[in-house]
Formats: sequence, structure tokens, C-alpha cells
Amino acid sequence: MHSTHSYDGKESLRELKSLLTERGISFACMTEHTDELSPAKVEAFVNACRELSDEAFLFIPGFEVPYQHAHVLMVGSTNFVTAFADAADLKKWAEGSAVVVLAHPVRNSFKVDETLLSVIDGIEVWNQQYDGKRVPRAHSVRLLNECRQRKEGLRAFGGLDFHRKEHYGSPILSVNAVALTESEILYELHEGSFCFGSDTVRVYARGEWRGGLSSFVMSAYSVAVIMVGKSVNAVLKSLGLSLPKKLRQTIRSKI
Repeated sequence: MHSTHSYDGKESLRELKSLLTERGISFACMTEHTDELSPAKVEAFVNACRELSDEAFLFIPGFEVPYQHAHVLMVGSTNFVTAFADAADLKKWAEGSAVVVLAHPVRNSFKVDETLLSVIDGIEVWNQQYDGKRVPRAHSVRLLNECRQRKEGLRAFGGLDFHRKEHYGSPILSVNAVALTESEILYELHEGSFCFGSDTVRVYARGEWRGGLSSFVMSAYSVAVIMVGKSVNAVLKSLGLSLPKKLRQTIRSKI
């Protein structure tokens, strides 16, 4: 999830906490974009996460780090390394993180080099912004299974890639934790004691997908709709036009 501590986030941490607690959510793993961050901004973000966390809701700090054409989630990280990572920087980021996840693999054409594979604990097989709110992306699940042949123990992850209110929805992640503490949540995420999904589809940490053949059909449909939408937006933007804001929000809250 992203807040206004990211260059493209629209909701403050305080606003995000209100939104999530109203919906019965107990914690959020924040992965702020590092593109425009500095050590001072990172310190302010981590302090805000701590100050807004309480016995009923927990913010877990973390970052989304660009590496070549990939974006890598550093969950549980509190120290700034560099805004953009090369191989050496990526390893430093990973050393200071509790859980490391390859985000939206479609963005980097489903490619996982040996450096990336060496640091990740899992792959995001369901990213709401690229795969929709309904089901995970079948190609991403296949990538996870292929990478598990090269590195045992990789986990499946899902994320909202939240930037604004209409992005709230599936997949929602549930952790089998005994206490609402950062150390406990991060431990269970690392160990794979979690699942995520929607009302009709459930994905488990090892990559098992419960939802039947119709889920694969829905995956293809969701991806197609999102791709068409991005193409339409690109054309409109080139013409200096855009869809009405309320229409965009309604579409994004449903797809």
C-alpha cells in the first residue's frame, strides 16, 4: 500500500488508517516508492507509522524499490539505502528487510534474474492494479511455480497496490498470527502462514489457488479489461483529454 509518503499516493497514513479500520482491517504493510525519498523523509515516514499504530491497528513500514525493470517490495524495512537499486544495492535493501517480494511481475515481463531470485522470499501473483480485484493472474502463478524449481520455499503474495480510496478491495490478506505485533506479523509472512483473496477465490502462500476453472477465465477477462482501459487512457491523454473523474473512480472501484 502507498500513502502520501509516496510521490503518487493520495491518502495520508491517518486517512488510510481510518479507511481500513472502518472495514475491519487490523494491519497494513506499507511499501512506499523510494523514487523521491531521502533518509530524512524515510525517518519521518517510519516515525509516522509508529505513532499511528496502536493495540487495534498496526502500520508496518516498508518500501517499493526499482531494480532494473522490476519493482521489489522491502517489507519491514526502516532504513534508506538508495532510491534506485543496482545488484549490490538490492542486496543491501534485502538485508534490512524482513520479507522481500517481487511486485507485479507483468511489469518486468515476468523475468527473474539470479540476483533478484537470490533476495526474494516470494512473488506477487495478484496485484490489484495490474490484475484486477477478482482473481490472481494465471501467468504470475505459473512464474511462481517455475521459480520454485530454482529456489525452494518461495511464497505467493497478493497486494492492493493502493494509491487512492477506490483501490480498496481484493485481495485482502489474512495472517495466522497470535498477536498484533510487527514482529509476529512479519514472522508469519516470512514463514508463509497466510492466505489472501476475494469472496470467491483464495490463494495460499505456497501458490495453491482455490476457485475452479472459472477463475482462470475471470483472470483473462480482468487482464483484458485493464489492458484496454490503459490503452484508452493513453489515447485520451495524447489528445489532451481524460474520462470524467467520477467515471474513472467508479470503473476503478469495480475492476
